Amino acid sequence: MVKYIQGFLINVDLDMYYHETDTPAICRTSSLVEELGQIEYIFSDKTGTLTCNMMKFRQASIAGIQYADQVPDDRRARMIDGREEGIFDFNRLNENLQKSDGAILITEFLTLLATCHTVIPERNDEKPSEIKYQAASPDEGALVEGAAMLGYKFTTRRPKSVSVQTADGPELEYEVLNICEFNSTRKRMSAILRCPDGKIRIYCKGADTVILERLAPYNPFVEATTQHLEDYATDGLRTLCLAMREISEEEYVQWAAVYDRAATTINNRGLELDKAAELIEKDFFLLGATAIEDRLQDGVPETIHTLQSAGIKVW
Repeated sequence: MVKYIQGFLINVDLDMYYHETDTPAICRTSSLVEELGQIEYIFSDKTGTLTCNMMKFRQASIAGIQYADQVPDDRRARMIDGREEGIFDFNRLNENLQKSDGAILITEFLTLLATCHTVIPERNDEKPSEIKYQAASPDEGALVEGAAMLGYKFTTRRPKSVSVQTADGPELEYEVLNICEFNSTRKRMSAILRCPDGKIRIYCKGADTVILERLAPYNPFVEATTQHLEDYATDGLRTLCLAMREISEEEYVQWAAVYDRAATTINNRGLELDKAAELIEKDFFLLGATAIEDRLQDGVPETIHTLQSAGIKVW
């Protein structure tokens, strides 16, 4: 009887009712309610549990320069000792794309965001100009939407190519030669593309730990980018490093033979593909990093504080 009444009290507790989705608390078992008072530790991950799992492209570090959609006044770029330091807004990024010395690196950065993914674009019949991106993960969708916002709009995926519409230029078509997919062991994803200029390039995005150890000896932006990654992590943002390099025809032909052999292996195919990818994912040039916000759900800090004040340890 006590268990039944405790379960009933949980079901009708207005403090546990979420009015936005009209969702009350539901006690699904009567065998655990009396154990709630004995809880000493709570282990929780972050994504989708404490956060909304709705990603938003917030900041980017390109060639050692920080850009953001909303720049705090105290961190806005200003002249210090004859050079500009701080965070620029995305309008400045578009200006630099038109006329600065680093325009090529910004172009490569945005091209990587718009092409190195497995997103499927869907068009609305009523509004053909609007594209909705279907992504395997919210992170990937946010990066593609970020590139579109900055003028590199991913428009079409065909079996062997992808198309990108630039803000002030023609639609560019990239031939997809190979995709080395992301997994939890590799912590990175690569796309090998034949670009509109005829050259073969490998674009790679992944965790800073795996990207930084695969860079070529000469990389001028590593120190600045690492500092920016620390800033993003301090702000609670999800980060990725972006890198690329040009591949010669000869190197690609040799590697493609190894990759095709791995792709047709019956035993341990995934492992063989990872080994093949390892051969080509090296000597990268670091373009920069991205920062995505996954907003906390309402009331998370207050909830954790309440749990801690009850003597519960939260990990």
